[in-house]
Amino acid sequence: MEKETKYDIVIFGATGFTGDLTAKYLAKRMKDEPFRLGIAGRDEIKLAALKKELIAINPICSEVGIIRADVNNYASLLKMTNETKLVITTVGPYLKYGEPVVKACVEGRADYLDLTGEGGFVNQLTNFYQRKAVENKVKILNCCGFDSIPADLGTYFTVKQLPSNEPIEVECFVSFASSNPSPLGQFNSVSGGTWHSAIGFMSLSELDRQKVSYKRIAASATNGRLVHPIPLQFRLREETKTYGAPLPFVDIEVVLRSAADMDVYGPQFSYGHYAGINSTPLLLGGVLGMGLVFSLAQFEPTRNLLLSLRQPGDGPDKEQRESNSFTLSFVGKSRTKTVRTEVTGGDPGYGDTSKMLGESALCLINDKSELPEKYGVITPAIAMGDKLIPRLQKAGIRFRNI
Repeated sequence: MEKETKYDIVIFGATGFTGDLTAKYLAKRMKDEPFRLGIAGRDEIKLAALKKELIAINPICSEVGIIRADVNNYASLLKMTNETKLVITTVGPYLKYGEPVVKACVEGRADYLDLTGEGGFVNQLTNFYQRKAVENKVKILNCCGFDSIPADLGTYFTVKQLPSNEPIEVECFVSFASSNPSPLGQFNSVSGGTWHSAIGFMSLSELDRQKVSYKRIAASATNGRLVHPIPLQFRLREETKTYGAPLPFVDIEVVLRSAADMDVYGPQFSYGHYAGINSTPLLLGGVLGMGLVFSLAQFEPTRNLLLSLRQPGDGPDKEQRESNSFTLSFVGKSRTKTVRTEVTGGDPGYGDTSKMLGESALCLINDKSELPEKYGVITPAIAMGDKLIPRLQKAGIRFRNI
């Protein structure tokens, strides 16, 4: 029997930068799809001000509920989750603030979405909440923003075009662009949250954690299949004469978890995630730059200096966001076939991340009867791959063969 609630979707952290954009995106979507929305956070005055902005976008938002909830008050979180079918949380860093929200969702039987790029947080949830979430039929979906919807669903889109009875290798090359002529234009294409995730991954302890995670994922693969990352190394794309610099981000773990769960990824699957670089000078500069950043990230004072360059929740203005774009290019190979695909969109850090969060939530709520009955800590591709891709396409995030 389905849980009776006041709301279908609640955005926790709605007055933060990404939460605000997601709320406004969903306000527009209310014109096309029926759902009941609540906005939650600590400050009811700010929430009331946001509600007025939502009503200006769409008058039906007069029905949007305001919920006071605080990560330091578990009773308020549990009350929130008891009133909704699904919670989107944009309150990070998640290793610091995320666990109580997940606990409340599992106990309150509400599905959970976030946009973390913190692999350690995902591991923590798997360790402590997987079994109970499955028992309570709760879906816990992490990494539902730019980390890692394009990589996860782009890989899924690619492997579905390859023979599932052959070993499959997929390489993903990530690139950003900005029409902003400022030297900081490219840097501003990367969100504060993504920047902090990147710095977090540039530590020896994080690399060790990843190795353990890869082994755990490999051991979980269904039907005796083999699933593993491509070893970290620079790649040359022969067809375009461009380079790939390895990016040891959470996207690799997310893609491998999807591959471990679904036989469509073949009897043996490997995946590599790279920064796309289109010239030798840029490659050399990138190697030097990444080496410098990696070195600085090993020591607390210099790591804090790097982190201070962009703060989670800080974001570019509307003009900057509208100038930003991203491209993920995939090369999928089996023994008998090669497929090249592409996922493209606008501002990765905030503009399109709000679309990804919003469409993921609507997919879980409004397409529920057509989704796999999979519960626990799962990936976007596992939970809703076939239904989410068309939604993202309609929202302007393009999946295509090249």
